[in-house]
Amino acid sequence: DSLCNLYLRRETLAWAPKERRLPVTLVTGPLGAGKTSLLNHILNNKHNLKIAAVVNDFASINVDGQIIKRNKSHGSVVELTSGCLCCTVSEQFETAMVQLLQDADIGKIDYLVIETSGVSDPHATISALERQYGKLFRIRLDAVITVLDADVLVEKISGAESTPLMDASATDAQLTCADIVLLNKTDLVGVEDLERAMEYLRKRVSGVQVHACRNGAVPLDIVMEVMEVTRSESIVTHECSAAAYSIGAEGGSKNKERQERLSKEKSLGGGASAHLSEDDFRSFTFEAPRPFLLGAFQAFLGDKFPAGVLRMKGTVWFAEFRSCLYQFHMSGRRRYELTALTSSDSYSSGAFGIQLVIIGRGMDADAVGALLQDCVGRNGFQAGADPDSENAYARAKALVESDKQFELIEYYSGADAANRSNRDNVYIDFRLTGCVSYGLTVQEASGIHGIDFNRLNLELANRVNASSGPASLLPVFLPSGIQVCRHSVDRGTPLFHCSWKLVAEVAPRLVAEFYRAVGYCKCGM
Repeated sequence: DSLCNLYLRRETLAWAPKERRLPVTLVTGPLGAGKTSLLNHILNNKHNLKIAAVVNDFASINVDGQIIKRNKSHGSVVELTSGCLCCTVSEQFETAMVQLLQDADIGKIDYLVIETSGVSDPHATISALERQYGKLFRIRLDAVITVLDADVLVEKISGAESTPLMDASATDAQLTCADIVLLNKTDLVGVEDLERAMEYLRKRVSGVQVHACRNGAVPLDIVMEVMEVTRSESIVTHECSAAAYSIGAEGGSKNKERQERLSKEKSLGGGASAHLSEDDFRSFTFEAPRPFLLGAFQAFLGDKFPAGVLRMKGTVWFAEFRSCLYQFHMSGRRRYELTALTSSDSYSSGAFGIQLVIIGRGMDADAVGALLQDCVGRNGFQAGADPDSENAYARAKALVESDKQFELIEYYSGADAANRSNRDNVYIDFRLTGCVSYGLTVQEASGIHGIDFNRLNLELANRVNASSGPASLLPVFLPSGIQVCRHSVDRGTPLFHCSWKLVAEVAPRLVAEFYRAVGYCKCGM
C-alpha cells in the first residue's frame, strides 16, 4: 500500500506545474568572501517575497546563521553546522529541505536561498538539487552564485607566493560551478587592480557573468530568477515598499552555461568529501566566560597573529568595556571588523562571554587556542598589571594631544568607572574631529555644517581595523553619547605607536570625505 501511495505521489509531482516548484539560489564562495553579506542584502531588499534561508557552517557554531537571525527581515532560517553540505551534513540538508517544501506548499515561503560553508565543494549539492527524482524533486535550482573577495583575488594575480583561500580545491570547484560571480569588497582595491581582477575572471570563468559589488549589494534580479514590477492592486503584501518582485515561472535562464559545462564532466561531485583532506581545512571553537584584556587581544591581532588562521568570527568581550558585546570578524588579508551589538542582540546571545570560531589550513589549533587563552583576564575583570602604565598613558596622551585633528576624551562613569579606578591608565580614548583644518569649533562643525562626529569615528575604527595591518581600534559608544576609539596602553606604548601611525595616515582622507560639502564661511555658505 505504501509503495502504491509513493508511486502515486511521484506521478503527481511529475505532472505538477512548474510554478509549484520551489525556486532556489545557491550562494557559495571562499571563507570570508561576503556570502552572509549577500544573504543579508537579499533579505533586506526582498520586498513582497517570502524568502527562507539555509545557512551551512563548517564549524560547530553557526555564527553566520546567528547573524541572519538578527536580521528582522528573515523568514525561516535553517542552520546546518559541523560539516559541509556536500558531505558530512548532506542528510541533515535533505531533511531540512523536505520541511521547507512543506512550508512552500502552504504559502509560508516562495523562494529559498542556500549559503554553503566557505570550504564546501558545491558539486554534490547542485547534483542533489537538480535530481529529477527523490525527496528534492520539486526543487528548482535557478542560480549558483560564487562570491569572491576582490582584495584576496588581487593578491593572487599580483604574484603572491601563497594565497591559501584562492589556491584551495574548494575555491576552484566553486568557480567551476558558478552561474554568476560576484567580485565583492571592491572598496578595498584600486580602480586598476579591480579591472585586472575582472579581466582575470572573464578568462577564468569564460561565459559566466561577473559583477563587481561592495557588501554584497547587487540588484536581486542578478542573483535570483525574479523581475521587479510596478506595484498593483493584484499584489497583496504588508511591506511598505513601493517595489515588488514577481518570480519567473520557468527558471533556468541563468544556468544554461553551467549545465552544459558540467554535463561534460565525467562525474558530478564524485569526490565531494575529498576536498577537506586535500585542502587541510580545520576548525575549532574558543569559548571563555571571562572577557579579553584589550591590550592582549590587540597584541594577538598584531605581531602575535598565528600562521594558518584564515577566518575568525564570533562574539568577543573586553574587560575595559564589559558593558558591551562585540561581533568580531577576521577575513581576507587579516582584515578585522569589530561591531558593537545592541542590547537586544547581546542578551539574545545569552550571558556575556567569548565565543569564537577559528578556521584555517594547516594551523596548530592547540597553539592558537593557547594564545587566545593568554588574552583572557585571569583576575576577574581587572586588566593586566603593567607597572609602567601611568607613564605609558602619559606618553600616549601627549601623542594624541600633539595632533589637533583629534580630541582626547576622558569620561568615565557607571560600570566602567569602577574598572578605571582599579587600573587608572590601561587604555586611552580619543576621537577625530578635523575641525582645525577648517577653522571651526566642534559646535560649529556639527551644528552649522552637520558633521556627524560619531559616524566619523566609527568609520575611522572600521578603516583602521580593515587596513590589513597590525593595528586595531575598539569602537566605544560612551554613556555621554560620544563615539570614541579606544586603544590599550596597558602593555606599554610600542603597540599604540604602531596603531597611531596608521590612524594619523587614515585621518586626513576621512576628514576630507566628511567635510567635502563644508563651505569656506562659518555660516555654512
